[in-house]
Amino acid sequence: MTAETESAMPQPRRLSFRRRAVATLLALFNPGVGHALMGRWLRGALWVGAIVVLSASLPFVGFVGVMVLLALYVAAVVDVARVAPPAVGVPSVWHALLMVVGIWLGSNVALKGIRAVVTTPWRMPSGGMHPSLLQGDAIMTDATVAPPLRRRPLLRGEVLVFDPPHTSEGPFLQRIVALGGDTVRMEAGRLWLNGQPVSRRLTEDACIATDPPGQAPGCAVYEELLGELNYLIQVGGEGASLPTEEGRCPAHLELEGTSCKVPEGHLFVLGDNRDNSFDSRYFGAVPEANVRGVGSYIFFSWTPERGARWDRLGQWLR
Repeated sequence: MTAETESAMPQPRRLSFRRRAVATLLALFNPGVGHALMGRWLRGALWVGAIVVLSASLPFVGFVGVMVLLALYVAAVVDVARVAPPAVGVPSVWHALLMVVGIWLGSNVALKGIRAVVTTPWRMPSGGMHPSLLQGDAIMTDATVAPPLRRRPLLRGEVLVFDPPHTSEGPFLQRIVALGGDTVRMEAGRLWLNGQPVSRRLTEDACIATDPPGQAPGCAVYEELLGELNYLIQVGGEGASLPTEEGRCPAHLELEGTSCKVPEGHLFVLGDNRDNSFDSRYFGAVPEANVRGVGSYIFFSWTPERGARWDRLGQWLR
């Protein structure tokens, strides 16, 4: 082959500094896209696949999964900044854009699907779950127990994320205390389930004040036990009676003796801050179709007044 023939052959496109810089910037927003821009679409797809798989496991692996996921994001960006282009050279702009769009669409569809049916992060907006959850806690949830998957039955004592039946505002985060078919009663601040008082013991913990203050004098923290789950509640006065003194039950519940019966396909929820929670005592039973998921663990906690509460990171909900 002569020098003239060799010079006539098309030469591989070289990687420009501008393209690598743009690819690195794109990777900050969507891992895998930067690789596609450089012609390394298969490598980018592998990064996206790893992130998608780990994202789907977040409700089950705990806070360590969040840390590994952040590390994967950083590693993907660093990889774009350092990886060599293909031996045949970088693709043309239009070819690269097609690969970018393909990776972007695939990753976004996968991650949105995960948020819809596997896990979604939520932030605690109020003090209605004190002392278990504080205002500003961000929790990871398991959405596989909700429609459409319904991976397993819901359990008494779990923290439920749901759309309230009385309003379009939400979602709410409260605790399941009764399932469909159960009878429930509130008497002198004590929860009764299926004709028996729910087991609880007094702790030495102090009640957590809400803003605005909502505890009755003599507030105390108890550890309540429902099935295999135990959790903390704070109780002040006697609170709202259930049924009412007139013998009325909240919406969708029927009076059965001295208790209210939860209809099948519904749940009865309470806030752990029993004196300052707008829950099923007021808006009635929650249809299971309204369930978004159950809480797994706290992955961040922050308030404008106190900043980050690092000691709460990684706490499993109970």
